[in-house]
Amino acid sequence: MDKVRIGVMGCANVAWKAMLPALLECHEARLVAVASRSGDKARRFAERFGCNAVAGYASLLERDDIDVIYMPLPTGLHDEWVRKALDAGKHLLVEKSFTSDLESAEALAALAAERGLLVMENFLFPLHSQHQWVSDRVSRGDLGDLWLFRSTFAFPPLPDDNFRYDPALGGGALLDAGGYPVKAAQLFLGDDLALTGAVLEYDSARGVDLAGHAQFVNGRGQVAQVSFGFNSFYQCRYELLGTKARLVVERAFTPPPGFRPQVRLEAQDHTQTFTLAADDHYLNMWRHFAATVRSGEGFDDHRRAVVRQAALLHAIRQESA
Repeated sequence: MDKVRIGVMGCANVAWKAMLPALLECHEARLVAVASRSGDKARRFAERFGCNAVAGYASLLERDDIDVIYMPLPTGLHDEWVRKALDAGKHLLVEKSFTSDLESAEALAALAAERGLLVMENFLFPLHSQHQWVSDRVSRGDLGDLWLFRSTFAFPPLPDDNFRYDPALGGGALLDAGGYPVKAAQLFLGDDLALTGAVLEYDSARGVDLAGHAQFVNGRGQVAQVSFGFNSFYQCRYELLGTKARLVVERAFTPPPGFRPQVRLEAQDHTQTFTLAADDHYLNMWRHFAATVRSGEGFDDHRRAVVRQAALLHAIRQESA
């Protein structure tokens, strides 16, 4: 395979503002077509990004000049269209959350394995170099013995017509903002996290959760505390606490290309602030995804990752019921 050929299913803002501009810079992949239920919207995307416009998602899957579907549809539509894309023999990069529930994630991961296809959840931030810098500091013992990971991702209320308030589209803070700190906890504390407590705050009129908090512990006794929501001032951070120091990362999940992150290291008698190199996790994701498709390696790891993430979100939902 030369360049991985990409078809985009849905004309979401994240595609317009970030993912497709980055795709055009990726030499390992090529944008072939964008599909929308609205022909006008598809044509607007196609004109900007220099690709074909397709009316209807099913028509996109019928094309034999596409290897991969990038799916920025609302989470509530993923079960239907991920299944159809896999049946059409397409690899998938799917916006988070991968599905609305654990049962669906398990079934789709199993179908991908049966078809020999890649499914990857589009969490970008682990591919930003600031997190590798943090991991290196932890590994060399700058924090001492790590005992607590704490993270918050929250932002002010959204417009009333935002799809995140629609339960039929997989709305709610848990499946949206909540996925980020839960994913970050796994990044630093490993894959064996178990839930010890959780609470969700619901909007009974809308039928979705607006905020939540959860605590996990791993097999080494390290604790993760996460908070998320649509109902507060903007917060996008995590911190790692050890026996020797605390490390704080601001703009942890959403640093734009060109932005130089700052990380703060606080010890008993001094504080240091490090300004790190700028990076582009959108472009990094396209390169990583294309390389994985082309190599054919690591598919099982990504299938397990989407199920593991879904299982942790499911546990929060069940504990809060």
